[in-house]
Amino acid sequence: MGGAAPAFLAEEGSSGRSAQSGGRPARRLAAVRDAAPSEPAADVLTVLLVEDDAAMQLVVSVNLEAAGFRVVPATTGGEAVALAGSARPDVVLLDVMLPDLGGFEVAERLAGLPIVFMSARVSATDLERGRQLGAIDYVTKPFDPLLLPARLREDLEELKRRGRADRVWELRFGPPTGG
Repeated sequence: MGGAAPAFLAEEGSSGRSAQSGGRPARRLAAVRDAAPSEPAADVLTVLLVEDDAAMQLVVSVNLEAAGFRVVPATTGGEAVALAGSARPDVVLLDVMLPDLGGFEVAERLAGLPIVFMSARVSATDLERGRQLGAIDYVTKPFDPLLLPARLREDLEELKRRGRADRVWELRFGPPTGG
């Protein structure tokens, strides 16, 4: 797995009691990672994952980490902007609808980083705005989280080959319409 720490889903007991479980401790699924993380390999790609939905963030994180990515999570746009400098991401996987700054505003503030939007908003206006902000891709929800790591790798490889975000965008969505 390219040096990534294994991640699994496991039941995690909490100290609270649940009436639905007959007074037994409540259980929930949580990501369980190797206790002794290894130093990331030089070829490990870092994803700044900006997603406010905890379940979506968990599913995406687990699948990316299983595929060898290093994931730096953020739940708000402000947190993403603050983390971007220290995380040094290879790509930002960015939800459009966030509780503070919108994804498009975050993308403006992170200009120069490869951005892949991830959203249920799929209007032509939203896609065009993503393209204008220099995104390399726009993944529409719902999507297959098992296919996401390969798609991100393809996007980054094409960016390296083609050198410009708009040329990568055109591979998936075609040339800009109008204007």
